[in-house]
Amino acid sequence: MKFSVFMIYSKNAKKREPGYSEKEYSAPHRECGKEIEGMKDWVSWYCIKSDEAGIYYSELDEAWNGGNGHNDGGTMCNKIPKEWFDLKYDEFLENLVTLSSASRYGFKSEELKEKEGLKEFLGF
Repeated sequence: MKFSVFMIYSKNAKKREPGYSEKEYSAPHRECGKEIEGMKDWVSWYCIKSDEAGIYYSELDEAWNGGNGHNDGGTMCNKIPKEWFDLKYDEFLENLVTLSSASRYGFKSEELKEKEGLKEFLGF
């Protein structure tokens, strides 16, 4: 399946590249519901994707230091509910950051609102 992608954030993006931000998105590391002191999780990338059928997804890749020189983590990909597209754009964005743990890492609807081209990508 082919996807169109709007990159909101990429940890490795350079200035003027899609997804660039001076801000780093991270959160305390948790295991079994408990915060592990001195460890943090970070976002490798956060994007919105759409497939050929017009279905949209929120995707966020998280990582943390797994020890012995490697990182652990995974990618969360959640379908954006179709009914959210009937909301006003501001309400839509407030809901969007609740998917894929985006708000946990510090993404806010106000920041997404400033992303040039996102509104059009989403069809608003």
